[in-house]
Amino acid sequence: MSAKRVTMKDIAREAGVSTATVSYVLNYSNKEKISHETRMRIFEAANKLKYVPNMNAKSLASKRSYMVGIIINIEAENKKSKLHNYYDLAREMQRKLNALGYDVLLLPSKEVMKDLEIGQKRSLDAIFIVDLDKGTFKKIANQFYVPAIFIDGYIEDDIFYKILTDFDEVMDKAEEYLGKDYYVVMDDYSNKTSLETIEKRVPREDIFINKYENNLREFLEKRKDKKGLVLGELLGMQLERYVDNKNLCVVVNSEKDIMLLPDTKRIIVSNREKAERAVEVMEKLLRLENKEENNHVIYIKSLKNK
Repeated sequence: MSAKRVTMKDIAREAGVSTATVSYVLNYSNKEKISHETRMRIFEAANKLKYVPNMNAKSLASKRSYMVGIIINIEAENKKSKLHNYYDLAREMQRKLNALGYDVLLLPSKEVMKDLEIGQKRSLDAIFIVDLDKGTFKKIANQFYVPAIFIDGYIEDDIFYKILTDFDEVMDKAEEYLGKDYYVVMDDYSNKTSLETIEKRVPREDIFINKYENNLREFLEKRKDKKGLVLGELLGMQLERYVDNKNLCVVVNSEKDIMLLPDTKRIIVSNREKAERAVEVMEKLLRLENKEENNHVIYIKSLKNK
């Protein structure tokens, strides 16, 4: 006997919200104002219940499924500041993909190997993987039979395209704002490429990794006379509580950021641009274009502040 299909009603019951709210969130509708906390609760409930959306009937009329997967690697101890960035990226990607006629299977995954099987069963046209460590990649590399594009994760294999923040350029801009002597506060990413780049410019003892066991206030107390670079808006808001914001520069993911204090210095690395470039790569691969192209790494630079 087949297992009962999980519905939006089931997710609503698990998350303690209305079915309409679940529909708005899972379809990324902007018609209703829904808090970030509520969105997070719904995504977590959908992942827990292994929710899989209905396939669009148009898949029956063509060889394509018009379904694309997004796997977000969310380990059990990830902080909300990191998840906020990744769900914002997923929202931008879904907007772009929906406009092109694709449905999206979003898998916020604590067990990438297991959730990858769900994606494989859905006959996806392509798959995007966000923040994957090298060890897990090696385990799944031979399981892809559709275009796989990695975002915020560098894999030393030219078969796969990578969309990465240009951290060398971000660090150059940070020096313009802060000088050469500053500390860095960042989340704990599975792929360590960004950390390796930062460590070339900032001493390891001046880099704070946002883990539950690490004490941010203690770290800041020892660096009262230094300026700081913060990766992420929610982390930036947290530091504004403890540090004079004139001594901070925050890397944000939107031109329309309104969460930080108005005079806090910002470096904008747009999730919208990252999503657009990733989807452009997917379309080229599906059309079998650029097969001989050697540059499979695309770096996203910061936007000029207006």
